[in-house]
Amino acid sequence: MLETGEQNETILRIDVSEKDALMELLEFIYGKKLPSAIVASIPSLLRVLRVADKYDVPSCVRYCTCLLLELDMNLDTASYCLEVSSNVSASQAIKPIANAAQEFLVAHYKENVPRLQEEVDQLPLSSLEVVLCEDELNLMEDDAYDIVLKWARARYPRMDDRHEVLNSNLTRFVRMSYMTHKKLREVLECEDLDHDTASELVMDALFFKVENPPLPKRALTSEEPVRVVEFRKPNKKVNVYLELRQPDCKNLSVNGRITSQAFYVHGQVFQIIAKRCLEEMQSFGLFLKCVHDGTSTIVKVDYEFWVRERSTEFFVKKVKASFDFTSMDHLGRGTLNLCSMSWASFIGNDSPYFINDVLHLRAGISFKLE
Repeated sequence: MLETGEQNETILRIDVSEKDALMELLEFIYGKKLPSAIVASIPSLLRVLRVADKYDVPSCVRYCTCLLLELDMNLDTASYCLEVSSNVSASQAIKPIANAAQEFLVAHYKENVPRLQEEVDQLPLSSLEVVLCEDELNLMEDDAYDIVLKWARARYPRMDDRHEVLNSNLTRFVRMSYMTHKKLREVLECEDLDHDTASELVMDALFFKVENPPLPKRALTSEEPVRVVEFRKPNKKVNVYLELRQPDCKNLSVNGRITSQAFYVHGQVFQIIAKRCLEEMQSFGLFLKCVHDGTSTIVKVDYEFWVRERSTEFFVKKVKASFDFTSMDHLGRGTLNLCSMSWASFIGNDSPYFINDVLHLRAGISFKLE
């Protein structure tokens, strides 16, 4: 090493766990390649990469990075990649690995929350953070709280350790303000949380609910319930989930409609309207309606409509548009033919959009007031 001086003999003390990786690093330094068994293994490549970073061999770091990007990831290797990427000095050089690991984890759980609930105890903190901070994750806050609690109990058997990790991380993963009152009561009674911290979190959530009260239920209506998930990062946005039964859609007459329950988006009231439209041909239409309070407020809205496909069970974006809602607008804005097919094809038994007789819809909404 240069710091020892040219005339001095250099002796390196290495950890036993680094021995094999260091020998492989030396092979790379002298031969510019790694053994074939190492090249085909993500864990082995990551071990070499860590040692190459420690002993400042950037050419080997770049070589390992390129090889890692060519290999298929699984849950364990994706988590390991995230862990390694956060503990090396050459963070920019291996950023593509971290990005690939994040994309794998999000795709692995994005449309399969039961899998996340089952596998959460296998995830390190960095992987859990990536998944729960994903905007498109189809997850309610009560469920997110249960998942974090299960994870903490599995990873930290000592109560003091659980207190520390939950006190510092819970609000990063769970938006307490959107939890139900029943679940907030559970938070207060939970022994895994420090009592003072739990009381403060619940109090803040309750104050939020008082300042943003739920809409009153309307009597004598058959409005379909919705689930509303609000995101603050990277952009303020709301996802609204609506599920329609196939028999209810089949029973729609021409120009008949199904209306969702009203919901708040940043203080404004909206509804989603599904309709059997009659234009050149009958089709399934979807519309967003702003329910004004009688003022002349203009609401500028960017909205997207998504529908889940039966073949993949993934949501697919069908509409992206913008509109300025005014107090004079009573019809809503959207599309007359969401799925670009006739009504008969849409509603038939072979329809690509009904999954177990249920149509899964999602509206993404963001706006600003003027």
